[in-house]
Amino acid sequence: MKLIDNWKQAWKLKSVQVGALSAFFYALMYAAFELLWLFGSNFPQFWAAVPQEIKELLPHSWVLWLGFLNNILSVISRLKYQPELHDVNQFVTITAGHSNSDPGAVNGKYKEAELVRQFRNAVAHYLAAAGLTYKTDGAGTINLPLTNAIALAKGASIAIEFHMNASTNSQANGIETIALPKDKILAQKLSKAVADVFGSRLRGQNGWIDQSESARGRLGFINAGGLIVELGFISNATELATFHSKYWSAAKAVAQVIIEHEKALT
Repeated sequence: MKLIDNWKQAWKLKSVQVGALSAFFYALMYAAFELLWLFGSNFPQFWAAVPQEIKELLPHSWVLWLGFLNNILSVISRLKYQPELHDVNQFVTITAGHSNSDPGAVNGKYKEAELVRQFRNAVAHYLAAAGLTYKTDGAGTINLPLTNAIALAKGASIAIEFHMNASTNSQANGIETIALPKDKILAQKLSKAVADVFGSRLRGQNGWIDQSESARGRLGFINAGGLIVELGFISNATELATFHSKYWSAAKAVAQVIIEHEKALT
């Protein structure tokens, strides 16, 4: 390879200066990303923690360049995606009403707590299949008390508890979701998802009942930010039979509403 005649003075050429400057900054950025990979986003904290006596032992030019590199890494680490800052409350809570020690409403051999536990498990199955992060008040045959459900509701992006209504009128029917006004739309979507599968009517305002208008009054789970879905009347023989035959399909529909709600938050 033959060099140009004045190659020893090449550093004076603008093209060489620009090329060298570009190479320098590429190398600097490469070093910055390597250090970011090595230290994560903690390099600025690491450099700040280095005692001043140690810094004074380093060549002055090193300190200047490391300080410059520290500034670059500070910017990069600020731009780096940090789940702990963005993924706040990004999990779903689904719970079953009542508990292993509180059966809730009863119709013959069927207990509300056991039926809604089955529904909770089915919804959890579909959420897991979709890769959604969720928490429950138990798994399998476990149905923990209300205090556990309330604790889980407080930290969730969406918290839903399942119940079944009961009435002395065996013809009482329909699906409803009790929630605060801020969750009206979501409550209506959840009720419709269940009603469409069960072929049931919607109670309240298109499936939503404001807690203030509920016969149960103020509810701890709702005050913690949750919604309570009433999956029909356990006291209605027709709705009870429909629940048994179609609850998996209804759970899938409810899970889809939850999944779409979570996608809208990201």
